[in-house]
Amino acid sequence: SRSPRRRAHQALCDPYKPVRSPTVSSRSTLLPADPLAMPLDDSTAERFDPMMLQMAQQVAAMADGENAINLMLDLYFGFLRRKTDFFSSPGQCKEAVLSAYQRQASIVERERKGKEQEASKRAAKAAATAAAAAERETAAAAARDVEDGARKSRVKQIELDRQMAQQKLAADGTPKIQEVTEDEAQEIGDATGNDAADIPEAEEEDGDALTPGTIMPNTGNGGEAEHYTWTQTLKDVDVRIRVPAGTSAKQISCVFKKGHLMFGVKGATPMIDADFYAEVQTEDCFWTLDDTTTVLLNLSKKSDMEWWSCVVRGDPEIDTKKVEPENSKLSDLDGDTRSTVEKMMYDQRQKQMGLPTSEEQAKQDTMKKFMEAHPEMDFSNCKFT
Repeated sequence: SRSPRRRAHQALCDPYKPVRSPTVSSRSTLLPADPLAMPLDDSTAERFDPMMLQMAQQVAAMADGENAINLMLDLYFGFLRRKTDFFSSPGQCKEAVLSAYQRQASIVERERKGKEQEASKRAAKAAATAAAAAERETAAAAARDVEDGARKSRVKQIELDRQMAQQKLAADGTPKIQEVTEDEAQEIGDATGNDAADIPEAEEEDGDALTPGTIMPNTGNGGEAEHYTWTQTLKDVDVRIRVPAGTSAKQISCVFKKGHLMFGVKGATPMIDADFYAEVQTEDCFWTLDDTTTVLLNLSKKSDMEWWSCVVRGDPEIDTKKVEPENSKLSDLDGDTRSTVEKMMYDQRQKQMGLPTSEEQAKQDTMKKFMEAHPEMDFSNCKFT
């Protein structure tokens, strides 16, 4: 019968073939048909990991500068030499060792290819994501260019309209009235086919018309200028300024003074360098880089009792009579501010209907009481304004 050493030799030389009974007399062992087929899967082999790790740690501790892997392999084959007859069939055992190496190498290669494929998929996905982001940014940039171009065109037209309206005003700001003689009036009548007496008088002021040289406020009770748009409440003004794409916070130059604003990108001509419409509280003013194309300025008004017609002098002005504060927020205001806002809203509605404002009504009431108190006086030829 075979000795335990011989049976161990058979198991080590041919791990794919069951160890024969001691009564079997055969020295021949065969490699499996598929040398790369794993005799043990990883989940089964991992049961031996603690023992192998303990041995590896001990070998590493005694390596003393030597290659620990080489030392461990030498230790293992030394064990086979001393305790088994592994080397009694060198050729067959060498093939078994090479087959074991090839099996593990094939797993490593398979995992490497799998990682490369995953990396390739991730790279393709990242490239697709970057391409989509670049496409969106290109579309956003194009939209910004269109928006900025349209805004600048509107601002240019607003300035032309303002200049035209200014030319039609007298020095005191009232509409110019051109006086004509009777002969000139007759000539106008002959040219238009109307009798001079039939020439209509100037139409009464339209309460819904904008103040000459102004524009309608936007939904935020603000307006727009060449480089920015703005909104306001009674207490604050928010200004959104367009800056070149990719601008960083370090490149922004912004200086708040109580009556002046200077804003721009370092190294370039300031976009804004003008006086505020009214004074601000500089300690409560600040700016933030909203994104790489927009800077948001928050201005705290010194007086919270008036609406601004523009952010800085010289830029297009809105018609403050058309401002529409949010009624839902009146309850949030203190008593004095709320009274002021309600008075402004009342006066605005009165003007739109062609009726006297609260101050004009107070003057009329005072005059009425004076007239009632002095019936002896004749006021029939008096004109009241």
